Amino acid sequence: MASPVLRALLVFSCAESLACASVSQPQACDGSASCVAEGAEEALSALQLGLASSLRRRAGNSTGRAQRARSSVPVLGGRNGELGDHEFGELLINEDGNWTKYYLPGAAIENGGKTVKYAPPFRYYLMKKPTTDYSKAENFYKPIFPGKTFTVDMQLTNVGCGCNLNFYLVDMPVPEAGKDHDHYCDGQCFEDMGCCAEFDMNEGNNAVQQITNHACTNDYEGHPDWACHKWGEPEVKMTPQEFAGGSGSLIDGDKPFTFSQEFRMIGEELQVITTITQGEQKVVKTMGPNAQLQAMLKTGSLEKGMAFVTGYWTAPDMNWLDGAVCGGGAESCSGAPAYISNWRITTNSPAPQPGPEPEPQPQPEGGSFKCCWGGPGSCAAEGTTAARRSIAPVLATASGPESES
Repeated sequence: MASPVLRALLVFSCAESLACASVSQPQACDGSASCVAEGAEEALSALQLGLASSLRRRAGNSTGRAQRARSSVPVLGGRNGELGDHEFGELLINEDGNWTKYYLPGAAIENGGKTVKYAPPFRYYLMKKPTTDYSKAENFYKPIFPGKTFTVDMQLTNVGCGCNLNFYLVDMPVPEAGKDHDHYCDGQCFEDMGCCAEFDMNEGNNAVQQITNHACTNDYEGHPDWACHKWGEPEVKMTPQEFAGGSGSLIDGDKPFTFSQEFRMIGEELQVITTITQGEQKVVKTMGPNAQLQAMLKTGSLEKGMAFVTGYWTAPDMNWLDGAVCGGGAESCSGAPAYISNWRITTNSPAPQPGPEPEPQPQPEGGSFKCCWGGPGSCAAEGTTAARRSIAPVLATASGPESES
């Protein structure tokens, strides 16, 4: 039986041409537009090489970030979605100090379950169990991020211009299976795929890192056809001075770094704070509060939980993402492997509360006193008796000129 990775490539080939790719033992596509070739592992390299241009052709009528869903391929498993014993993608995530096992079906997992190794053009879904049945919401692990922080260690050495490693949240599954038979949806709202809110926690390469919010409020001025904000609002991006490959930036994108994203609640409003650290260097980017980000919180819905998607795709026109470093010409992704390790989700510490109001100081007996500037005998406590005033002459005598002896 061919591996899930090869099967995913063959599924894409069938969707392209309605016939299986040429392999050693070709078979016709079945009614679900998927096919499995026995003994076809040797065709994987050739198929991957030919896939890039095919992906670009499919994305020809879209531009920029809209290509992601067109240019990545889900892992679907066998004819009935089954996975082999070594294809579960068992991933350990540290949640508030406890390691919990989840699954990225079809992904290459290393380091005892703590590192994901990525290669284009695949995307994976975070699942509660090892299944490729993406039609059921209960199969997905949907973290509730508000009030928590997501942290990973990343290595993007040679993952340069034209490459896009990403992890993001979408409000899937949708009822329709869609072109990839995975019930996928995102904020680009393709006709042959689902339409839903999308929060790009991170996408980038060794030249740039970017965070983008794609809420769906159906009220975008100048774009009456948009159900969701296709361009993204708000969006934050690292500058070349902050992040790029080489030693000229604060963070060297060719060396390992730590990515941390805090979903901070300020009362009822959401603020997303992204921090990238490398040794003693640190870059912090803040998103929100903002009406569109608030829509993602409430109706996206971050507070209810969204499907976690992660993958690696390529395009010759990734300039919308990395053009500040890579320029405006055609790009060619190296296809070098990328790694994300040590996944953790931690509950934020509660915001410091204001201290108690200081208690009032006790007042002297006899009422409150006030300062007076009228000379001796003019100061008296409010509410004092005439007898208390009688000390004034004594004070005046004591402060007068000395007597001659």
